[in-house]
Amino acid sequence: MFIKKLLLILSIILILSITACQKKETDLVIEKESTQVTATTKTEETITEEVNKPLISVSTSDTLQIFVREDGAPGMYLGEDGEVHGFYVDLEKMIMEEMGQSYNFVSYNDVGPVVQALKSGTHHIALAVPDLPAYRSFANLSIPYEVLHYVTFVKKDNNKIKGSTKEELLQSLHGKKVGVQTQGHIYQVLREIKEIELVEYPTTTKALEDLNKGLLDAVPDVKRIGIYYAELKNWGIVPVGVPIISQKDTTAFSQMHETSLIDRYNKALKTLMSNGRFDTLYESYFGPMAEEDKP
Repeated sequence: MFIKKLLLILSIILILSITACQKKETDLVIEKESTQVTATTKTEETITEEVNKPLISVSTSDTLQIFVREDGAPGMYLGEDGEVHGFYVDLEKMIMEEMGQSYNFVSYNDVGPVVQALKSGTHHIALAVPDLPAYRSFANLSIPYEVLHYVTFVKKDNNKIKGSTKEELLQSLHGKKVGVQTQGHIYQVLREIKEIELVEYPTTTKALEDLNKGLLDAVPDVKRIGIYYAELKNWGIVPVGVPIISQKDTTAFSQMHETSLIDRYNKALKTLMSNGRFDTLYESYFGPMAEEDKP
């Protein structure tokens, strides 16, 4: 009798030990309506359920939420009329028409919330995203449609930052304040160079504005974007040296949605490329595409 009781007690202790040892993960949840922070606990089963959560299907009648940068002219920008314009916007309209897809443009001036919205799946697409591993980690990328070259902008009277090679140019940036987009692709390239002081901004166009004010020494950006705003706002800045990087340009899709969406998108984009409509639109903005700009 004593032995049976002992075995029963040991069994209960074993069960309690297994339950207590079950892995748990605690998240902090911040309520939007207040500053109260609540701790919630997730078990292994909950985490597994979230990982295995089915992808969201998207039909042509569903309205795609598409992010458009407010200050990326002439590729994309928010006009004084409150509407978005530019090459990427017009291209996206053509693609949506080819897909027979309902859509809505959402303008932004800070890339941070864009990344979070794509990760969560509340929004579907972000326009003009370079093909880099950092972006592939949280987004699916379309086929590329052009190559963008990022050059270094400086004040017109600055003759110290220059270089006929990428190495020479980067060397001339040592000890300088360089404006970059927060966690952007230029940031990814330069952050390992400790001799360069990086100053982060919501967008590179805001960094160019501070460069013109003399608050920065240099800002790497897409050449046509920097030139466009320098002429528009009469800024005393110019591009110098060779490109720091050249990247294929794509459209980013949230990984929370079924891949049939990006498949339909790529099919429509290929159609526009093959029937000449893409080239016609590109030439209307930038002239014939140079060989170095073709993906």
